[in-house]
Amino acid sequence: MSMLYIKQKKALYGTLQAALLFWRLLSDTLTKWGFELNMYDKCVANKKINGKKCMIIWHVDNLKISHIEKKVVDDIITQLNGKFGKESPLTAMGSRVLKYLGMTLDYTSGYQVKISMYEYMDKMLTKLPTNMSGTARTPLQIIYSTSTQTQRNCQRILPNNFITWWQYYCTN
Repeated sequence: MSMLYIKQKKALYGTLQAALLFWRLLSDTLTKWGFELNMYDKCVANKKINGKKCMIIWHVDNLKISHIEKKVVDDIITQLNGKFGKESPLTAMGSRVLKYLGMTLDYTSGYQVKISMYEYMDKMLTKLPTNMSGTARTPLQIIYSTSTQTQRNCQRILPNNFITWWQYYCTN
C-alpha cells in the first residue's frame, strides 16, 4: 500500500489543532490590544474602553463583542478585519436580538438579556427519528440500541452538537 504525505502551509480548518492555533493567535492579538483574558474562562477577554467594559467572548471562530457604544464595537471589528479578514472579510451582525451558537440572545428589555434555545430545540426535535421509544440512562443510548439502519439515519441527520442540545434540554 502506498502512502502520500503532505506538508500544509496552514492549519486545516475543523481540526483540534486549528482551533488551538486560532485561540492562541486571537488571545495573543487581543492581549496586545490591551484586553485581559478572564482567569476562569480563557475564551473571554475584557478591556475598559471609554470608561465602560468591552467584552469579547468566543467559541472557536465565532466571536461576540459587547460594549455600550456601537462605535467601539465597529472599531474592534475593523481591527479584527485588518488582522484576520485579509483573504475574506469577517461577517458581522449587529442587532438587539442575536442568534449565537444555537442560542437566541434578546437585549430588547433594557439592561437585561433573555437567553433561549426554543427554536434550536424545535429544530432538533423535528429531526429526531420517530421510532425512538423506551428508556435510557443517556439520550444516545436509545439511538445506539436500535437497528443499524436507524443508527445510520441518526448519524446522517443529527448534528455534531446533539449532546449539547440534550444537556440544555434535560437541565431546563
